[in-house]
Formats: sequence, C-alpha cells, structure tokens
Amino acid sequence: MAKRKKRPAIGPEFMRRTHFKNMEPTGQARREPPPMPELHYQGETVDLPNPADIETTAIDLKKAINERRSERVFLEESSMTLDELTYLCWATQGVKEFEQGETFRTVPSAGARHAFETYIVVNNVEGLDKGLYRYLALGHKLGVLERSEEIGDQIANTTLQPELIQMSYATFIWIAVTARMTWRYGDRGYRYLHLDAGHVGQNLYLGAMAVNCQVCTSAAFNDDDLNRALKLDGVDHFAIYFGSVGK
Repeated sequence: MAKRKKRPAIGPEFMRRTHFKNMEPTGQARREPPPMPELHYQGETVDLPNPADIETTAIDLKKAINERRSERVFLEESSMTLDELTYLCWATQGVKEFEQGETFRTVPSAGARHAFETYIVVNNVEGLDKGLYRYLALGHKLGVLERSEEIGDQIANTTLQPELIQMSYATFIWIAVTARMTWRYGDRGYRYLHLDAGHVGQNLYLGAMAVNCQVCTSAAFNDDDLNRALKLDGVDHFAIYFGSVGK
C-alpha cells in the first residue's frame, strides 16, 4: 500500500518565512503613501453618545482581571442600551487622538497601525433595529450596513457555535484591513494582526464589566462563509475574531 504523503506543516513555515531577515522592502520603506486609517463609508449613520458622558460601574482592576470569564448563555428577557453598546465600541476601537494620518486608540496596536474595522450584529439593543452595522471610529458613529431580521442568523450559521451570535444582544466582528499593517511590516504584519485582535478582545471583556455585560470571544468560524456573508474578499479584508455580548 502506498504511503500517504505527509502534509507540509504550514504554521512553522509561516513563522520561518516571516522572520525579519526574510522580509522584502515594505511600502513604507519604498515611501509609498500609507493606507487610510478608516475604510470609506457612504450611507446612513447613527449618532452615538459621547463616551465621557456614559455612566459606568467603577471596578477595581485586580477584581476585573480576577473575575473575567467567558459567558456563553445570555438572558432572553433583557437587552443592551445604546450607551452600553457605545461604551464597548469606544473601549475596543475608540480614537483618542488623530495626528498626521495616524490614530491613537484605546487599544494597543503594532506601530499604531490599527488595522481593524468593527462590524456589529445587532439583535437586541434599545433604539436600534436588528441588522448589521459598522463602527465608524473617526466620527464616532454607526454606519448602517443592513437592516434585517435575518442577517444575524446568516452570520451565526457561518460559525461553529451559532448560538453565541443568535443569543447575543450584539456581536462585534473585527475585520482585518491587511494593507494598513503590511504597509509598515510586510508579511510579518500578519503576525501582528492576530496579536492586535487579542488586545481588542481583552478590552471588550474588561469594558463589558464596566457596563454590567458579559462576553464570549471566538475565532471558530468558517472563513469563506463568514467573509462572504459580510461581503469581504477574504484576502485584503477578512474576518479575524468576534465577541458576543449579553447579560
């Protein structure tokens, strides 16, 4: 019987090929202009409250870290307020400063590249219709991508745990815009995209505690299906991580 050919180990090969010594000159090194810090949006928007005016629960950092956990079951009879959703948008991608084309936000990012866009599946948020939205961080608004009763289920069914999204009040889906990171770091920037996703997810957990919500983050989804549902090409723009929020 013929021996089965061993599949090449992709992970170690990716790590080897993204060593600094293997990098080609980047767009920044070639003096190319950097990508814009936010994807263009033209359409209906929803104004959000000023984060400074939102009341939050004071919580000791030690207590927040100690009590942080993933919650996979949410109350059906409750909901989120727009203030609570807004605070989580700000905690995960809020812009604190904008200087010379770069944003400085509430989360760390390699080289301040901040290569994510935030899509939000809204199921149960007071004052918002069910549907798919995008957080427009530079203007601190929501862009309305699709008002729909079905979009949440469509997106949920691309994941390995659809109930997380179906039961959530809102689910944050972070979309990688690769050019923002690779302009400075080349292919090594793909490493940093995943590191940055972790920073954002942790801020979602800690921010949720301040507005009495719970979270479960996950990357368990069928990439092609989720990218297709979000109308992403899966190469230049692709889903990297999501976090479901409820109470």
